[in-house]
This record gives sequence, C-alpha cells and structure tokens, in this order.
Amino acid sequence: MKNEFEKKEVWLNSYPIFLWLVSEPLVGLIDSKIASYIDIDVLAAVGIGETIYFVFIWIFIFLAYGTTPYVSSLQATKQISKLNYFISFGRKSSLLIGILSAGLLIFVSSQLINFFEPTPNVSSKAISYLILRSLGLPFYLLNMHSTAVLRGMKYPKITLYSSVIVGVSNVVLSYFLGIVLNFGITGIAVSSSIAFFISSLYSTKVLIDTQTQTTNSVISEEKKEISKKFFSVGFFIFIRSMFLTLFMAYLRNRASLMSMSEIALQHVLLQLWSFGYVFVDALAIAAQTLVAEYKAKFNLYKNSELKKYLNSLTLKIAAFLFIISFIFLENMVLLITDVSLVSIIDVELKILFALSLLIGSFAFLWDGILLGLDKSRQFSTLTVISSILGFLSCAYLLAQDNSLSSLWIGLNASLLSRALLGYYHQIED
Repeated sequence: MKNEFEKKEVWLNSYPIFLWLVSEPLVGLIDSKIASYIDIDVLAAVGIGETIYFVFIWIFIFLAYGTTPYVSSLQATKQISKLNYFISFGRKSSLLIGILSAGLLIFVSSQLINFFEPTPNVSSKAISYLILRSLGLPFYLLNMHSTAVLRGMKYPKITLYSSVIVGVSNVVLSYFLGIVLNFGITGIAVSSSIAFFISSLYSTKVLIDTQTQTTNSVISEEKKEISKKFFSVGFFIFIRSMFLTLFMAYLRNRASLMSMSEIALQHVLLQLWSFGYVFVDALAIAAQTLVAEYKAKFNLYKNSELKKYLNSLTLKIAAFLFIISFIFLENMVLLITDVSLVSIIDVELKILFALSLLIGSFAFLWDGILLGLDKSRQFSTLTVISSILGFLSCAYLLAQDNSLSSLWIGLNASLLSRALLGYYHQIED
C-alpha cells in the first residue's frame, strides 16, 4: 500500500467538527436568553446548574477522546469483530455510567449548588434544574459515545447533525415549555434532557446501520483486552482532565482576587481565547482519526506527509490567530463589554494573549496526534506536568506582580511546556 493520504480528508474530517464546536456555545447563549425572559433568578439558577453539569460531564470526556482513535485503528486493520464488540461494550458502559452518574449528581445536587452561595429562591430553582437535567445524562453520554465511534469510522458529519438536532430541539422545546406553557425553569431543564434523548436515538441508529456485520465471534481474551483498553484510556484522560480543569479554575480564581475591572476583563479574555482555539481544536479532533488510521496502515507517522501537512496547516492557523488577536483584541473585547475594560489592555497583555493562541495551537494539535498514536499515557502525563508548571509559574509571578499579565505568562509557560513535550512524544519511535 502506498504511503500517502488525501489532503481533502483533513478538511472533510475537520469542518463538521469546527461547526459542531462553534454551535455548542451559541445554543447555550440562546438557552440563557430564553431563561432571561422569565426572570433574573431563573437565569442565575440556569447558570449555576449548567456550570455544575458541564464540569461533571467533563469527567467522562474519555468516552469521546479515547474512543475515536481506537475505532479508527480497528477499522483500518479490518478487525470488524473486535470493533463490533467494542461498540457494544462502549454503548452499555456509557448507559451504565450515565445512570450511576445521574443518581450521584441528583443525590449531591443541593450540596454542590450551596458552594455558589445563592439566595434561597435561586438555590431551589437551581436544584430543580440540575435534578431534571441530570435525567438526560445517560443519553448525553450515549450520544457522546456514538458520535465518537462514527468519527473514528470517518463519519464526522453525524457529530454536526447530532449537534444540530440537540440545538434546535432544545431551543424550540425550551421556549415552548418554559415560556409558552409557563413551566419556567422546569421546562428548560426537561427540554435539554429530551433533546439529548432524541439526538442519542438518531446517532445510535446511524451507528447501528453503519456497522459491518460479521459472524466471527470475539474470544474471551480479546474481550478482556478491549474492556481494559476502554477503561485504561479513560483513566488517563480523567487524570488529565482533572489537572487541566483545576489549573484553569485557578486562573479564574486568582483573577477574582483582583479589581472588579480585571475580573471582568479576564472573564472576557478567556471567552475569546476559548473561541479562538476552536479553529485548531477541530483539526486536532480530526487528527485523532487520520493519525490512527495512518499508523495502522503505514506504521511510521513521524516522517510522513500527513505530519508535515498537519503541522503546516496548524502554523497557518496559529499565525492567523496571533496576528488577528494582537491587532483587533480591543475591538473583540468591545463586542462583549464596554470601553472601560479596553482602557486597561496594554501592549504586554495583547502580546501574551496572542502568544497563548500561537503556542496553544500546536499544544492542542499534538494532543490529538498523541491520542491518534495511541499514547494516552503520554497525553495525560504532559498535561499534568504542564498544569503544575503553569500553577507554579503563576504563583511565583503573582507574588512579584499581582496582575493579569502574570496569569497570562503562567498560561503561556504551561502551553509551551505542553507543546514541547507533545512534539517530543509524537516524533519518538
């Protein structure tokens, strides 16, 4: 077999993921807008409930990140029986984890909400919202698993279609149940659970229809290997997610100890930063499938044309993000807030923000490549190390200068170490 790849495959696997990543925060904004039509307490309750729900969901991201490259590898090597067993095992595990997690989240909902110290009225509404939304957690995880498998099988558009189904049904049902039928926050929460139920049915049906049937059975040892793979990758990604989440929470917490203007500006900057890396994150997720398939077929990735093309494409994206963010940062901040925050943005902060997108682009790409190369242990370890380094850098710099620039220098130090370690691990044999 020739050692080649089609460049168009990079785009075909990337653009649906990009549209999916962009659509999620957009739907969240619309949902919040609907909540604001009811009253401010409902909006606050939705904000608290969503924060807890999505932090909780992040724990199970391995159902997506760990699944895609393994499926791509099995399909590329035509191990159809093992692939079918892995899909069945993952589906059952996702539902079981979802049911157990929903029960746990419902049980501790009031304690988690109390961390935010809301008013009694907001607290009761947030508890109601979180409990009802938790009912949809099994379907959220099932949908996450099914779309991840389909990405591995090179059907990335299903992820986008699934997201559209969730978004449209959630917005329509939230407005109808929450405002038209006057169920308020209860209607908004139930709408989300119904939306993921519908989407999970769609993605699972597509997956079942797409699977290649075989009469070959999977032996006991292979079943143990597959289940071990599923949970070992999940463990490494779980550890990685915990350290990364704690580091990002630390950045927000330290900003909250500064002036009100700096708190607000940091919030806006992190929102813009999160949107900026969507461009390369889509490429990184697509790379999981492409690299895993490439490795399964050709064995050597480190000197491949695919590697050169992905790096070249990321360099162009990173340079674009650096230039645009440096020149237009004040204008982008003005789109979200007022002129008072723009006045405290200096040249140093602009450079640090732009650098974080430049360096981060490669860190994110190489995360995806490491998963594609089946290096989940290294993927986890380098993020743990970089998060600790970022924390120590911030702690030292803040002691010298308690400013936003110190936080962004620490973030850049973390991203740089993550990028360098990611580069090393992707080229080692």
